[in-house]
Formats: sequence, structure tokens, C-alpha cells
Amino acid sequence: MDLHQMEYFITVCDCGGITPAAESLFLTPQALSKSIHRLEEELQCPLFAREKSGLVLTPFGTKALEEMRRLVEEYHTVKQRLGQVAAQEKGRIRISCGYSVPNALPLEELRAELLGRGISLDIMELPDLLAEEMVFRDAADIGLTIGCPHPPELFQYTLLRRYHLCAVMNERHPLARKETVSVRDLAGEQVVTKSPYFNSYHILEEEARRQGVELSYVLQSPDEIRFLQLIADNEGVGIGLTFMGIPKLQVSQTAVFRPFEEDLPWEVYLITRKGHYLSPAAQALVSRLKTWQELL
Repeated sequence: MDLHQMEYFITVCDCGGITPAAESLFLTPQALSKSIHRLEEELQCPLFAREKSGLVLTPFGTKALEEMRRLVEEYHTVKQRLGQVAAQEKGRIRISCGYSVPNALPLEELRAELLGRGISLDIMELPDLLAEEMVFRDAADIGLTIGCPHPPELFQYTLLRRYHLCAVMNERHPLARKETVSVRDLAGEQVVTKSPYFNSYHILEEEARRQGVELSYVLQSPDEIRFLQLIADNEGVGIGLTFMGIPKLQVSQTAVFRPFEEDLPWEVYLITRKGHYLSPAAQALVSRLKTWQELL
């Protein structure tokens, strides 16, 4: 019994018959029928009952389908993991990070430095929760994510940087005259923020619920262009990050940044999944990233 035989059997079950399965597998029905027959001979038990209405799984066939699905899935999982290990050994390391992380950490400088040493750093920028999921699913070797990973017992994690949410508005907006802004000040305003796939949304919403404040959103999207346009047109109060106000990252000449009176931390964590293989080069990179940890 080999992988192809198991996959052929699964395909026949999923397609509901030999002919449609053969078409999807680019085989002749005769060749596929022979493969199923050889599998039945090897197992010494029929997988299908041949009835007028077509093929019907026998009780043994039903159990065989369950077991073969598990084996085929495990095979492809192992193959994928070994491919990831091989890629690391060849000097290719995958990092998933939230969209705003490259503005908070010098990742491009690090990528250029590692490339000079023959190490390829693949940086995948994603919404915060998806960046964490990539590490959870072993689709990334290292994560730079926002907030403590969940569930924490499955990860190794280190807090690298702590920034805070801030309010962003047009310089003509009434709130721009204040030195600090509270979450209560946002009641009645049109709030411009990221979608629920970003932790900044949840940080703000949790504080608003704690204070009994109901927020209205004019935009919940990672679309930076739309975000900037709404601020420039003075059509809403944006939710930004404290480091966005530094000159080299200034998002708009007419935008002003005001810190929140509440403590709304936006924290960058270095994460790896426990049990995930890390090559010597990847382990060295983790150690290097930990040197970016600031005193908090």
C-alpha cells in the first residue's frame, strides 16, 4: 500500500465514483479501477460494495477511509516540516510580523546584514492575529507579534518593545487643542482604526467597554491611504502609535498626535512555537533579536 493508492482511494470516495475521480486525477477509469482492486487485494477485504446505484463503502471501507485520510495528512505534514527544516539549513528563515512592526524595529537593516552572510530572511507582514497564527501553524519560524501570544503555554516569548496607542487627528480638529486625549473624548467621534484582526482595535475596545463608552467607527481597515485621507479631510479621529510621531515616520504634515490619558500599551513580542525546529542560524537570529529588548 503506497501513498498514491491511498490518495486514489480517498479521491474516489470524495468524488463519488471511479469516472469523476479518474477525471480529476488525469487517469483512465480502467487504470484507477485496477489500482483500487490491487489495494483491496493487498488489504484482503473489500473497500466498496458494487451496487446498481454505484460504489458504496463497506464498513471496512469506511474505517479504511478514516485511517488513510489521517496517514496521508500526516505524510504531507511531515514532508512540509522537513522542507522547512531543509530551508533553514540552507539559510532561509521566515519571520511573520504585524504590519506596523517594521516601522518599530530595524528589520530591513537586519535583512541586508544577514544577506551579506548568506542568510535569506523572508519577512511576511500580516495583520497581528494572522502573524501569530503563522507561527502557531509552523508556517513561520519566528514571529514579531503584538501582545502576548495565545495560548501562552505553546510559545517561547520575549517582550521586546512597548509603545502606546495615541490619537491622531487633523490639526483643525477640536481635540488637537488638548495636550492629552481620553477614551471618553472619543464618544461621539468617528473613529478611524484597524480591523479586529489587529490588537490595537481590541486594546481600544476593551478600555472603552471598561469605561462604558460606546465607540462609532468610520473605518475599520488596514488601508493606510484611506486612514490618512480621512485624517487629512478632518473626517475622523485615528488610532495610531506613539512612534508614528517621530519625524522620519511622520504620516502627514497636517496630522497631530496626542497621547491617551489611559495606559494603552502596544507591545512587540518575539515569539517561537515550542517544539518548532530552529537551525543554528535561526537560534542565532533569535538571540540577536533579543538584544533589541529595551528596558521597560
